[in-house]
Amino acid sequence: MNFDKTKAMRSAERYVSQGKIRAAITEYRSVVDNDPRDIATLNMLGDLYAKNSDKRDAVQCYFQVADHYNAQGFAQKAIAMYNKIARLQPDSIEVSAKLAELHKSKGSLNEARSHYTTLAEHYQKNGRRLEALAMFKQIALLDPNNTDVCMNLADSYLRENQKDEAVEAYAEAGARFGRQGRHEDAIRALMRGYDIKSTDLRILEGIVTAQTALGRAGKAASLLEEILENEPYNRDVLYLLIDCCIDSQNAAAAEKAVIKLVEIEPANYPKFLDLIRIYLNVNDPESAARILTMCSEYLLAGGQSDECGKWINEILERNPNQLSGLRILVRYNTWLNDETGIRLALERLYAAASKVESIDDERFALAQLIVIRPHETRYRDRLNEIVQQHGPGDLPVNEEVLKVETDRLETTVVDTTHQNGHSPDFEAETPTEIERNGNVLEAQIIESMSDVSGGYIPPGEDTDEPNLSHSDEQKIQKEIESITFYIENDYNELAEKALNELAREYGDRPAFAELRQKIGMELEEPQQPVEAVEIVESVVVNTLGIDEMRSEFGLEEQGAVDANDDYETHYHTAVAYQEMGLLEQAIAEFQDAVHLTTPNDGTRRSFQCSNLLGHCFLQNGMANHAITWFIRALETPDISDEEHHGLWYELALAYQANGDEDTAARYFEQIYAENVDFRDVGERVKNLVSQH
Repeated sequence: MNFDKTKAMRSAERYVSQGKIRAAITEYRSVVDNDPRDIATLNMLGDLYAKNSDKRDAVQCYFQVADHYNAQGFAQKAIAMYNKIARLQPDSIEVSAKLAELHKSKGSLNEARSHYTTLAEHYQKNGRRLEALAMFKQIALLDPNNTDVCMNLADSYLRENQKDEAVEAYAEAGARFGRQGRHEDAIRALMRGYDIKSTDLRILEGIVTAQTALGRAGKAASLLEEILENEPYNRDVLYLLIDCCIDSQNAAAAEKAVIKLVEIEPANYPKFLDLIRIYLNVNDPESAARILTMCSEYLLAGGQSDECGKWINEILERNPNQLSGLRILVRYNTWLNDETGIRLALERLYAAASKVESIDDERFALAQLIVIRPHETRYRDRLNEIVQQHGPGDLPVNEEVLKVETDRLETTVVDTTHQNGHSPDFEAETPTEIERNGNVLEAQIIESMSDVSGGYIPPGEDTDEPNLSHSDEQKIQKEIESITFYIENDYNELAEKALNELAREYGDRPAFAELRQKIGMELEEPQQPVEAVEIVESVVVNTLGIDEMRSEFGLEEQGAVDANDDYETHYHTAVAYQEMGLLEQAIAEFQDAVHLTTPNDGTRRSFQCSNLLGHCFLQNGMANHAITWFIRALETPDISDEEHHGLWYELALAYQANGDEDTAARYFEQIYAENVDFRDVGERVKNLVSQH
């Protein structure tokens, strides 16, 4: 039999008009039972229960109505209903809590504070001190200018041994004092928090801000330096120290902190630029150039060549003859492959070095200028003088400069051939002139240099195991650690390439032989040394044809080998970008490298590139692209079980980051089924199961 709501409502209204409350309650109860969504009738039913002194039933009805309004966002209606309950149950803690939150959400701070106070007093009377403190915390939050309540709250938390909450309250008190300009009071409050937890970031930020406002940034810096003595790799503290030193224009301390920060995380190199500005502000272009030297490679590799050029120009505007700045200018133009810029920079460096008698810089510039301007005998004559007086030094010939000049010469030859219909006649010096002008230089170079890259080797010294500087020993040790990592992760091609480069630079060493044995590679045949004089002569004399010149410079076509070199260049550049945190550039280089491979080409290259591309995309917050590359890595034949597990694990993380928990769980469970001890897969499977 269907329920007739209209009939029941009419009966209830008639009973109410007749004063028959119990009968009306029965009718309204039947309506509500058959239509629980009829909130208005439920409210009337509550009123009738209250009128009939059935407080418990009335409160039950009112709670249902109030909770409905609260859930729907009708705060004022919900407040009205909770107030009805409060009149029936004035000591209800539940109602006070509801009213406090509703008034707070509405912005009725006085009413909210009243209810929170009621709650706090109730908890205190019942010995529930922590709940009482939580209510006092809410009271403090309602009045952002009340510092006393924050200090009292912090002291109370400390008495209850709630140290984290106490530190948070002291930090808030310090911030409030600071906003009021009461910096001494702020420092006192913050130092109480510092005594509890000296590394809390909000406490330290407050101390730095207050001390700086009082002109005592140096004192704050000393405090941060004390922390770093115990935690030298705390990046947050390093950031604060750098900003503190920069604000106080303490360039020396800032420089020390920035260098440490960049050692920990190279992607922080932009902090160097703030240092350059400080040094330029105090008119110290020498120090500014020193800092730019440290970060110029990062800027150029990161695609910020314009930024680098801007700082070089600003430094040289302060001092046009500043040698460090001119050295960077040479490097900058070489990076841009700007032939004219390279020549002008070298001429500026040569002129400035001559004025201050910086022999090494002068010799360096002359060695490059002889290559670029072979017919200007003044460069060769001056270099002869330097060699006679001071020895040849390293006489480094910049290979990039050679390449730029070779390309220029080739273009000149082609143009001249088209114009005249025959090969150009270079005005070559006669053998007698060459001997007269270059004899001293050639003899000295041949005696003291084995090749362009090898540097100076004293006569009679054993070249198999040269004595190395401390920095070279450190570099070798770092390279050995990297090669060991490659071997452990089956990146044998990278290991072989790195070993060969080390052997070419430092000669064969026992440590290198041990690493070769691990991967079963043979010692690379040593190449015949190219004497520096041959490189200089090949350009100075200008009697070679283009084909011979390209061969002399090692620029001849290499066919299939070029593709291999292209892969290595893109791959290693990508790895360098990834280590510097330049993920977009790393992705581009890895993609260029992976296009030169296939999963079935018999190498590990496709697997390595696809795997690292997945990692780069995942780090860059692009989980969907990471999934694509991890799946492509799985297409590589003959990968080991361990590699399968590793790729499944990374795929699971990528799916999880992409919001696909089910697929992530499937991959984690797949690993778990084959190797329960793999990383933290057991814990992850448990967590995913509990969530479902």
